[in-house]
Amino acid sequence: MALKLTKGDKEILTLIGLYRMLTVSQIAALARRSRQVIRRRLRYLSGEGLIVNRIRGFGRSSGRPEEIILLTGKSSGILQNEGLHTESVPLISPENIDAIAVDHDLLINWFYIHLIQIEKSIPELTINTHAPWFGANKEGKHALFDPRIRVKSDEHLTEFIPDGIFTIRHKGLRKSLLFFLEVDMDTEPIASLDRSPNDIRQKVINYQAIFRNGNYKRFENIFGFKFNGFRLLFMTNSPTRSTSLSRLVREMPPSDFIWLTNQGEMFSHGLASEIWVRGGKIDQPAQSIIGSNLAAKTSVIESIK
Repeated sequence: MALKLTKGDKEILTLIGLYRMLTVSQIAALARRSRQVIRRRLRYLSGEGLIVNRIRGFGRSSGRPEEIILLTGKSSGILQNEGLHTESVPLISPENIDAIAVDHDLLINWFYIHLIQIEKSIPELTINTHAPWFGANKEGKHALFDPRIRVKSDEHLTEFIPDGIFTIRHKGLRKSLLFFLEVDMDTEPIASLDRSPNDIRQKVINYQAIFRNGNYKRFENIFGFKFNGFRLLFMTNSPTRSTSLSRLVREMPPSDFIWLTNQGEMFSHGLASEIWVRGGKIDQPAQSIIGSNLAAKTSVIESIK
């Protein structure tokens, strides 16, 4: 029997290919369909050898395993033939998923799902996104670009890739803000004696250097906008970790360009709400990354949890 894929099936497969791996809840939020409908279509796609399921850890509901959905080579080939996926985005297979920081990458996915909701809630804003494995150009079409950032200090060249890069543009004011994202799962030291490139203190130093020397301006050509600085967002996995990083950031001025929050705040209130601690100043009121006036127009969407 010939394979029969509906428009919705192709959308599901395209989303999985774009994000590399998704949970059922994430697919439902992105496709704006119920989990029951998504699970039914996933059973069909699994039976046709187009996806594989992998149970890993636990979801947001206590005691419930997290089901991770991955593409197969068969579905990737179908999407490539139809121009819906690029082989430049590497597949994650059940065999190599153990080498991936799954919880970290799933939280990045949730961040971008919530970020998309800002644009849906506030028509005045346009969001162009880029994560390590996908991106969008200024026309909103998905396109890969080189996300590596290089920092030179003490005659040493450091190269790293942020967890995310995106812009928020106000159509009326014709102003754009550049953002870098770092998702922290409390697995890296805050400050190490050997100044490891993975510790948080060194990350802050690197971004301070980028802010100071203007290396971020190369993204003007990528996004097509002029930037006067940028904001670095830290999304942590817990309030305790967020408080610890805030203390570090506060002790490392200039750091007003660094904003911090935790995943609990994002799931409860949304990314655009006043949940962000600027410059690590936990004694001051939390702010919104888009401003309080625009933030008032957003609402928490029940499906994005």
